[in-house]
Amino acid sequence: MDTKTILPADTYTIVNRTILTEYERKTIISLYSPIIGSNATALYFALWQDLERTNQDGETFNHHHLMSTLKLGLEPLTNARKALEGMGLLRTYYKKGDLDSYYYELFSPLEPYEF
Repeated sequence: MDTKTILPADTYTIVNRTILTEYERKTIISLYSPIIGSNATALYFALWQDLERTNQDGETFNHHHLMSTLKLGLEPLTNARKALEGMGLLRTYYKKGDLDSYYYELFSPLEPYEF
């Protein structure tokens, strides 16, 4: 992953690498949220929501959308992303082009007994 600073106009695509269910949502809130914090938890759920919208409408997003949705600046957004990556909930890839783009892979949390 490039250490480039995310810009609001940079686009992103989300890919689901697992099945996300209500059970996973509860696991994130109960076990992960105290460790990763509220910004990272909110980012995970925002990406999950965007994933559902992408699957239904084929809609693409930019980081300004995330900043507006979460009411976060670029630095807190980047820190939240890094927290998710550190816990294995998100994998990020970067592609440089006319408009820089990011590719986010969402993963399920560990089972509570694995945690």
